[in-house]
Amino acid sequence: MLMAGAAIAAICVALLFGLALGLWPKVAVALLVTATVIAQTLQTMTGSSLVGYVDEVAVLAAIVVFPVRRLLIHKSLRGIHAYWFFAAYAIVGMISAVMNSVPPNIWLLSGFLFLKGPLLLLGILQIDWRRDDIPKIVRFSTVALLVVLLSALINAMAPEAWNSIVGRQPVSYRLGIPSLTGIFDHPVGLGSTMGLAFLAILSYRRVVERSLVSLVLMLATAAVGILTFRRKSVASVLIVAVATRLALPGLKAKSILLLLLVIPIALIVAWEPLTQVVTSTYDEYFTNIDSTARTTMTIDSVALAAAAFPLGVGLGRFGSAVAASNYSPLYDELGYTRVYGMGPGERGGFLTDTFWPSILAETGFLGLLFYLIGLIMVVYPAWQLMRRSPHPYVQWIGTVVIAWMGQMLIESIAAPVFTGPPMFGPVFALAGVAAAIYLRESSFGRPLHGHAVDETPPSPDGSSPTESVVWRAHGRRRYQESP
Repeated sequence: MLMAGAAIAAICVALLFGLALGLWPKVAVALLVTATVIAQTLQTMTGSSLVGYVDEVAVLAAIVVFPVRRLLIHKSLRGIHAYWFFAAYAIVGMISAVMNSVPPNIWLLSGFLFLKGPLLLLGILQIDWRRDDIPKIVRFSTVALLVVLLSALINAMAPEAWNSIVGRQPVSYRLGIPSLTGIFDHPVGLGSTMGLAFLAILSYRRVVERSLVSLVLMLATAAVGILTFRRKSVASVLIVAVATRLALPGLKAKSILLLLLVIPIALIVAWEPLTQVVTSTYDEYFTNIDSTARTTMTIDSVALAAAAFPLGVGLGRFGSAVAASNYSPLYDELGYTRVYGMGPGERGGFLTDTFWPSILAETGFLGLLFYLIGLIMVVYPAWQLMRRSPHPYVQWIGTVVIAWMGQMLIESIAAPVFTGPPMFGPVFALAGVAAAIYLRESSFGRPLHGHAVDETPPSPDGSSPTESVVWRAHGRRRYQESP
């Protein structure tokens, strides 16, 4: 009787929660994305594994509530071409799992984890986002960034005390300086997040406007990101920052000249520490192959994919979180039980340090191809906004999505960033907003090819209001003017 009552109460709470999300969808997105960012920290602080599923619950809420809401209002759903390829990946993974006798509960969960980013995007895509929402997103993100920076400051002032609250391992010191974690339970989380923030602010200053506030925030995020001492995050941000500037439309002579001047100076000043980092990284991944889990799993994934060509060994069998938690029988066959950090249970801390080897081994070369094309197609709307939109904020959101996905792709070489917090939530969410704006603006007289769109009714003389709206770049700020 008590269990029945508890079940009814839980259903009522879920319905009320879903109703609230449907009534205020854009506020709901902010809350759900925040949940995906801090999910790992909440699990560490509470010590409850159930709390660690907060990000999955957020994805499920988005993919259920927002499509239902759109069906009730518009009688139709939105989609982009990327989902044909993600669907193909899912089909390949399902067939492979069945052929390799993987239990349904394992391959279903593993498939969901690999697709939860695209599913979050699909849910958010169903909301009617407008260009007017972008400044609100900027303001919310600025407040969230200030909270993270404040936590990093407190962390720097009292590293041991702060780590006792949010950390999951002892404080790591580099050159006598503590690696900052901020609101996250590991420096990697803060390093990746500061990278995203830096790229967003840098793009804002390039595309929208430059101000003292944005400069201070950019320098603060750069400093905090460096103090996490995560070489992967720092390197990915530098590469993406340069690539994004070269991809933006407009004259690039000044940027190229600046790079030609700065790079040699930077190499001379930082040559010794840079060579140390490069040497240690090379030794870690190529010299000491047998002692590096990432390299070992990468080599083994190619062998497994080739042996089980073209569909792989099945979802939940190699490199994924599900394969680690259920300790795949393949790990026994490969002798991972005798390798440090690759054993069952708590001895398997390195089993989820990769991403692409899991995709390759579990779904084969075919699944890898479909998944990669899906990710590329996800950012196609953002690319169009970045390259063709004359509206500063619209171009900015497209630029940020491209930059963030670039950072994700680089970091995914050594971490499962597409499936775990804190990165996947903000990146796929913003990609969903950009795709929705792209679909909306593309339906109004091809605005991305000529002029901005003003959705107000035509004037009494029959002329379109959009004819009086021209966006131009002037000095350090973009502004609106009449022709």
